[in-house]
Amino acid sequence: MNKFFLYASVLLFLLPIKASFAAGSYFESGVAKASIALEKSDIARATVEAVNLPDGYPYSTKFMWGGDETSSPKKIIKTVTVLRSGQTIFIPLSAYADLGNPRKIILQKTSSQNFQLIILGGDAAGSYKAMLDFRKDEIFRRKVISGEFPKEVWEETTYSFNHLNN
Repeated sequence: MNKFFLYASVLLFLLPIKASFAAGSYFESGVAKASIALEKSDIARATVEAVNLPDGYPYSTKFMWGGDETSSPKKIIKTVTVLRSGQTIFIPLSAYADLGNPRKIILQKTSSQNFQLIILGGDAAGSYKAMLDFRKDEIFRRKVISGEFPKEVWEETTYSFNHLNN
């Protein structure tokens, strides 16, 4: 009986630690939300909203992650909102505009100042993993990897912003 309480105590101790490093959410009614604690009072929150591909969508015949050469994704990402300590982080449209059929998001801490939003989407041959990396209060990299051919099919974008101190 004492071993049971010891294991239960260790498990209860480790659960909050694990939760502070990564949090995930599946899409429900087109929305997925996640939040993590980065430091004592520093919290990152992400909300991703997906909608059905609208009729007449101008890019429906172009390549999108989550689809393939013969079919477009059924859903596209409408918005990605990331907050850090209550402040909205600017995310360019290019970071998510070509991601279709999102299934799940994961928000994880990568260091005391940095974190990553992972968007998992598609299915089978069209599956992908999109990683949006944030440093302090801005996005600095996006990498999308094919779920079927991760070493052969991927793309990476780095972001640099001109901060005017007027």
